[in-house]
Amino acid sequence: MEVILLSKIKKLGDSGAIVHVKSGYARNFLIPKGKAILASKKNIESFEAQRVELEKENISKLLIAQSRAEKIKTIKSITIPSKVGKEGKIFGSIGIRNIIKEMNLLGIKVNKKEIKLPNGVLRQVGEHKVIFQPHNEVCEYFIVNIISKK
Repeated sequence: MEVILLSKIKKLGDSGAIVHVKSGYARNFLIPKGKAILASKKNIESFEAQRVELEKENISKLLIAQSRAEKIKTIKSITIPSKVGKEGKIFGSIGIRNIIKEMNLLGIKVNKKEIKLPNGVLRQVGEHKVIFQPHNEVCEYFIVNIISKK
């Protein structure tokens, strides 16, 4: 099935590209989420007329994401206190929700989808590298430092 991508999709193509995908992927994911439309003659002509507006919208989203990433860059690290047992293991774990809560206290609004934990939830005391990705093209790293709560 041929579709026109309305936004850049990782490992598939840029905005405006006409790509061939499996019909189930198009019907169940791309089209309902507004990421693509069917590539019929009528849709191709209407898309060409709207292309400039979509590109401006994508550029504005990218600029907003870059400015948010700059805020994260200025922070560099976040400290989260937690109860710790013997051998430096945490009771429970530190997850995305805990990181978002701590960032909100610092005055930075973050969505759950924008934080990525490369090694899963954090279960050890120490410094851990976390990824902040507000846009497909913008990626910033910061450190989460877990300390023992006394």
